[in-house]
Amino acid sequence: MIKHSTQAVIAPAAVCCACSVHQSAENDLVWFNFILCGISGIIIACANQPDMKRIPYNETLKTLTFETLPFGEIALNAISEPYYEDFSHHESAMARAYKSYDTMGFRDELLQVLATTLDRQVLKLIILTPKRAGTPYDAFVYLEDRHIVPLHITDTGHFKQWMDIIFEEEYAGSDGQFMLVLSTGMFLQKAINTGMLIDERPYENTGAYLYKNAPKQYHAAEIAREKQHYINRYIDTSGADLDDAVLKEGFAAFLKANNLHPNAPRSHDTIYSEFEALSGYAFPQTLKTLFTMHNGVGDSGFLTAEEVLNEWKNWKDIYDDVHWGLAALTGNHAPDGQRTLGIYTNPYWIPFFTTGGGNFLAIDYAPGNDGKSGQIIAFGADEVKVRFIAADMDDFLRQLTAGEEVLNNGFD
Repeated sequence: MIKHSTQAVIAPAAVCCACSVHQSAENDLVWFNFILCGISGIIIACANQPDMKRIPYNETLKTLTFETLPFGEIALNAISEPYYEDFSHHESAMARAYKSYDTMGFRDELLQVLATTLDRQVLKLIILTPKRAGTPYDAFVYLEDRHIVPLHITDTGHFKQWMDIIFEEEYAGSDGQFMLVLSTGMFLQKAINTGMLIDERPYENTGAYLYKNAPKQYHAAEIAREKQHYINRYIDTSGADLDDAVLKEGFAAFLKANNLHPNAPRSHDTIYSEFEALSGYAFPQTLKTLFTMHNGVGDSGFLTAEEVLNEWKNWKDIYDDVHWGLAALTGNHAPDGQRTLGIYTNPYWIPFFTTGGGNFLAIDYAPGNDGKSGQIIAFGADEVKVRFIAADMDDFLRQLTAGEEVLNNGFD
């Protein structure tokens, strides 16, 4: 059962008796718009929908105080009783006997319960522990449609049991308030209103706090533009101007020197088309030439055409993820002089060779100021510096065939 603790309704022309809101003659849903502190356009469904007020995420949000927020009240009776993580599959008997509450499972269940209740995907949830015994949890639900739902969650039932478990140590050592921040992949506990210089103060200028702490998905367009603005300065998809015959000779020499027998080549037109549709530029001619001679070469490190596409897509997904802003992508990765970019990944690196452990060599279509399109670089999970490996594929094959330590190029 959900109730509104705030009633701020503009009288409509026609009224639904059950909900005291404007009824549409066009369908069975009953809707109304109300204005709260200058916010308009909040929609509430009366039929089969909870009576929740949704605040638009816009500049007006910054002006709201905690006292003016339209909190709805909810008892989360659908939450499961606290349960332990399942270690029954573990090989160790000690691990199988280990008891630990599945707080990540609780997180996922809670987000799903709220998503079902509010009929929207929940991107982020902020919960504040009660100010005193017998009062509810204050919560703020960020929905996928860029609206925020303020809730008072009753301090009862299995939800209370889970929260007591989560904050057991904090409650034992302090009588202050705490915050739980949840989203897919996030489980964060914080103390609030501690009086410290760096502090979480959600009750001061609450609207501004909610605006500042919105999920990154709300800023997806701005994050994407920032990344694109950065990479646009370096994109050069012209590639190295290599002679196909010379390239084939170099690859054949590598195979012979290492007594390698490649998988038989086959047509990859579908793969090339998919790559070009996703990337917006042509699949590298250098790799097309090599794929007329192989489709994988055992454990040599060379990827198949399908693996090239899949690895490129995996790294592109990371680059496109809103949680990977430009600062995160560039903050911990150094360039190799001026020849490469100091960035974790970008869609203009085409991995064609694995060095293991999530690390790759790639054709570089976004070189640094002193680099050249088509150069070979090293990047990946363990590469803190984007290393320059070779001037182009011909140069790489020559060094590889000669037994030089080409894979170690760029290490200081």
